[in-house]
Parts: sequence; structure tokens; C-alpha cells
Amino acid sequence: MFMQKKIIKLFVFIIFCSLFINPISIRGIEYTSTFTEIGSIAPGTGIINMRFIENDLAFLAEINRGLTIYNITDPTNCFELDYYSLPIVHDIELDLERKLVFITASTGVNIFNFSNPNQLELLSVYLNYTTSTYIQLKGELLFVGAENHGLQIVNVTDPNNPIMIDNWVDGVGHVGPVYVLDDFAFVGTRIPNIIGPPTAIDLKLLDISDPKNITHLSTVDTGEGYDGGAPKAHYQDLVYFNDYTNGLKILNFSDPLNINVLGTYFDGGSINDVKLIDNEIAFIADDGEGLKVINCLDPKNPIKIGFYHHQWRTLRVAVKDDRVYLATLEGGVRILTTGIITNAIPIHPLLICCSLTIVYIFLLYRMMRNKKVKKSF
Repeated sequence: MFMQKKIIKLFVFIIFCSLFINPISIRGIEYTSTFTEIGSIAPGTGIINMRFIENDLAFLAEINRGLTIYNITDPTNCFELDYYSLPIVHDIELDLERKLVFITASTGVNIFNFSNPNQLELLSVYLNYTTSTYIQLKGELLFVGAENHGLQIVNVTDPNNPIMIDNWVDGVGHVGPVYVLDDFAFVGTRIPNIIGPPTAIDLKLLDISDPKNITHLSTVDTGEGYDGGAPKAHYQDLVYFNDYTNGLKILNFSDPLNINVLGTYFDGGSINDVKLIDNEIAFIADDGEGLKVINCLDPKNPIKIGFYHHQWRTLRVAVKDDRVYLATLEGGVRILTTGIITNAIPIHPLLICCSLTIVYIFLLYRMMRNKKVKKSF
């Protein structure tokens, strides 16, 4: 009878914890980002892309001008150091060791020396295709998304004499966005449209372990739909893939022959760029909504923890220490400072109940044990 009463009390206690204990009284911690705009670079000039050397120099692709270098040491007073006129620029890569900047334009991949940032020196122009939009540098190899001429690998050991060593052409579409990961290259294939954006086909994985013999490995399973993007970051077996109107997709890359979507963040926006911070925080440039910060600690369930809205489109994002840079076309580059704040969040009531139940059972056991000891006397 004594045990039955104790069991009944125990169940009543559990129900009470589940229904009536305010879970806010016992709290956990979550991290959220806050942003403050502290400056801008070249507002009104049509910035489409950017690269940075720490928080000192900015290399900008300005649609209507070309390549520009800015001193950004003081974010409240950024000023131009030099400028080189180029038509229809798009993508930029930096070789910090050799002081080189690569930028695509309708004239080809233009290679500059920036040893003196006040005086850009054009070294050469690589043009072995019709049009190009995307490039990525890996060591002294430049990977070029050469559209109707496929993926081209260009040896830039001698920046005065770039030489193509191999190219891979898709049988159906053109090659646009490119992302290089170790011995592999992701390429987004598409069909151009004269009066509109290209029609996306698929995302393919190529083996580039032998850069003179590119081979096709697999077509990536991008889940529901594909809108023409390519990965932007990776960590171990996780690949962060911005799929524009289909959101941020986190790919499982443990088997290159069977890549699949592990998790997705989608809230109706259109993602243009992704930067991964501390291997789990994704800063994403949402075309129409600004900056969003996504916690990917659980890659199967990424959640938004911060945002920053502004009035322009957002094409690219870069993060350097406590500064965030947003390329916003007519808004130029907006410079933000970021801070991490902690908020208390409720712990699930079931966890509270389990913990308290264990404590209750332990106290009950001690009480019964003490009672037996007293009877023995």
C-alpha cells in the first residue's frame, strides 16, 4: 500500500511538471547576431563582386567602370586608390602571395599585379572562350566557367603567359558557376537565354585530380528542383550549396558518387552567396531581403539566428573579423559590424520532467532506505 501511494504521487508529479511548470523558469542559451552599419564603399557605382585583404584593401568589380581598389582601414572614410576600366566585369580572385588579382570581363580574364595598390599593372589577358562569368583559383591553377567552352583549367604559374591545360565540355549545357573542393570541381550547367536569365540544367561533379584529364564523376542529387547555383563553402563532408530560389542546401559529400541533400534552409528568399564562419554559422546574401545568418550546428535543421535588411539587392557577402561586407549593386558595399548576443531560451518541458523525476526517485529511494535502517534498530 505504501509503494502504491508513492507511485501515484510520482505520476502526479510528472504530470504536474509537464503541464504546469513554466519551462521559461529553467533556461538554455542561444546565440544571435546583431548588426550596425558603420560605413560604405563606392555607393551608387554598381558593385557586383568583391574581395578583401583583411580590413585594409577592397577589390571591387564595378559593373559600369571595371576594377577598383579602395583603402578601407577606416570604414567611415573609404577612399579609392586606383581604377582600371573594363567592360562587363563579374568575378574576382586574389593571389595574396604573388600580389595578383584576376577579374573576368567581356575581354577575358584580366590578370593584374597589385604590389603597388596605388597603381594597378595589367600583366596579361586570358581569352580562350566566348564569355566567362565565374573563376576560382587553386594554387597556380585557375578554373574558368567558360560557358559554351565548358570548364577550363588554366595554368597561371607565369601570370604573363596563362596557358589552358585542359577543358571539359558538357554535352548539353554551358558551364557557369564553379566550386573547387580538393580533387573535385562542382559545375553548374545551364542554357543561356537572350532576353532573360539562363535555364538551369543540373549540378555536376568532376574529377580534377589530374588537371590535364578532367573526368565526369556524377550528377548531384540537389533534392527538389535546381535553380542553377553551385556550392560556396564546405567543412569536412558537408558542402554548403546556394541554390538561389531553392534556398541554402547542405550536401552530404561522404560519397562523391552519391551526393545528396542533408538539410535545407528555405524561407522564400533567393540566395546569391554563402560564407561559412566557425564551421557552422552561414552568412547568406539574400537577393531581395539582405543578410541572413543561419546556424547549421544541426545540418539537418538549419535555423536563422540573425538578419539585416536594407533597400538594395544583395549579391555577395564577405566576413572579416567583426566586419561584414555586402555587395549591393547601386548601394555599393555596405560595411556592418557584428556582435553576438546571448538569449535565454526555454528547455523542453520533457527534459525538465525527466531530470526532476530522477531526483524524485533518488530521494524516494533514500527515504525508504532510511526507514528500513530505523526499523532494524
